[in-house]
Amino acid sequence: MRKGALSLSVTAIVIIVIAFVVLGLGLTLTKTIFKGAMKKIPEAIALTELEAEPTAERPIVFPDTIDIKRGKIETLKVGVYNRYADTKYKAFLNITNCITEEGEEVTEKLPTITAISQDIPAGEARAYKAILKENGLDLGRYICEIAVYSTVTKDTTETIEKFESKQFFLQVTS
Repeated sequence: MRKGALSLSVTAIVIIVIAFVVLGLGLTLTKTIFKGAMKKIPEAIALTELEAEPTAERPIVFPDTIDIKRGKIETLKVGVYNRYADTKYKAFLNITNCITEEGEEVTEKLPTITAISQDIPAGEARAYKAILKENGLDLGRYICEIAVYSTVTKDTTETIEKFESKQFFLQVTS
């Protein structure tokens, strides 16, 4: 009878040890998953702040109309999606041109947009916090283009290439 009692307690000990090992593995796995998620959270929060998430069909998320007072600045949130097969390095925003309601090209005093450049891997989106500065345009409505550029390195030579653009209305008020 003692042999059976001893056998039962050894089995119980083995089960308890296995339970602790499985519990430890489960906790380690959970910790690893949360660590990975925490690295992605700042990026995810920035993308969720946008009016819509950028996609391959809509690679630039930017307001269609911006009202700005003459000589002032506005803060904006811009989303960019890389629909190409390669990573876009040091991607930055720029306002490339504007035209008046009459179709005249604006050559001076173009508005400027400032944001921190980012690398955008293929098939991923990034959010930019940007500052749009109006540089003294006449009052009125303009059609402008925002473009996204990246740095391309070939044979130790760096060049800048435009990979996305979008038109928007700019209303300059007093």
